[in-house]
Amino acid sequence: EENFAFYFVNGTAPEHKRYGVTPKGRGYRWNEFDPRFDLAQHGNEVNRFGWVVEIDPYDPQATPVKRTALGRFAHEGAQLSLTADGRVVLYSADDARFEYIYKFVSRDRYDARNRAANRELLDHGILFVAHFKDDGSGEWRELTYGKGALTPARGFRDQADVLIRTRSAADAVGATPMDR
Repeated sequence: EENFAFYFVNGTAPEHKRYGVTPKGRGYRWNEFDPRFDLAQHGNEVNRFGWVVEIDPYDPQATPVKRTALGRFAHEGAQLSLTADGRVVLYSADDARFEYIYKFVSRDRYDARNRAANRELLDHGILFVAHFKDDGSGEWRELTYGKGALTPARGFRDQADVLIRTRSAADAVGATPMDR
């Protein structure tokens, strides 16, 4: 669900605000029925939302898998491609005004003859965010802890923190906001 921020109230922390959670909420009133939607009581609950969850249509008994390496934001679509050397590339946009476009490149290569070998392709790799220049060209900026602005001095604790706070990480590296 890309509109997960709307379900919560009392979002006063900067990260809550960055994801669109407001102090009064958006009218759903879920917090009146389940306290986990009140961030004053459960401040980290919102961090459980905003992830891609993969369901294997060929194995209905398989447990759905959260793909944290793809980052946490309001994912709008997930388009896959393969690089020339066989690695998986996944493109996704953040479905909110003035947010970003992301690209994930897997560490390992796709093997068309071995489904089992492909199950973890989206767990290991590098997440990038788009930066566009005035001349229309652009570049992909890496969202890896310890590189560029993604350091303790800028408030990032580790790679998990970068992925939980993907929008803030993208802000820090100078991603280009998209006016959807």
